[in-house]
Amino acid sequence: MIDGGFEPTGRLLAGVAVVGLLGVATVLYRRRNRSSRPQLAAALDTALADALPSGRGTHLEQPPQVRGIDVLEGGEGDETMETQLAPAVRIDLETADTPGMELVFDYVADVLEAIHPVLEDHDKPVVRYDLEFSFGPDGLLVEGECRRVTVPAAFAERLLEEETYRAFDLRKDVERVDEREDEVGTLWAAC
Repeated sequence: MIDGGFEPTGRLLAGVAVVGLLGVATVLYRRRNRSSRPQLAAALDTALADALPSGRGTHLEQPPQVRGIDVLEGGEGDETMETQLAPAVRIDLETADTPGMELVFDYVADVLEAIHPVLEDHDKPVVRYDLEFSFGPDGLLVEGECRRVTVPAAFAERLLEEETYRAFDLRKDVERVDEREDEVGTLWAAC
């Protein structure tokens, strides 16, 4: 019996043990998941820092950073059953208000132009790019906002291959895809 008259039961001890094991398993999974492609993420971060250095423009106080690289296995509808990549990049805009779509897609185009060539040289194809924009006041009592733009890899290829295909065209294509359910593309959804 423990001081105060409380005696732990077998069920209570087993429950505590299970919760502890789940916590350790979650930490180990997250660490493995984060570090599964460290060289590729480092190469992408370097490309982003070179293309979009700190202080570029009035809204970027630090270069965009790779938040993660999802590895997607081919699904039921995928005939190739090939493993594909879906990198996620975080862009912290130092704006108090919601940025305009013109500014957003200028950054989307710049990020894709910086990282798509690095990923083309990789052994796994890219299926999409998730670009997460954080903005707004952030402090003790207020939390900033985060919005996501998802761009299919085919649009990134067009951006790099066609001189007349620019940020405005990319935006229009993402808007069209966002309205359809049969393709991957998202315009300004919550992160």
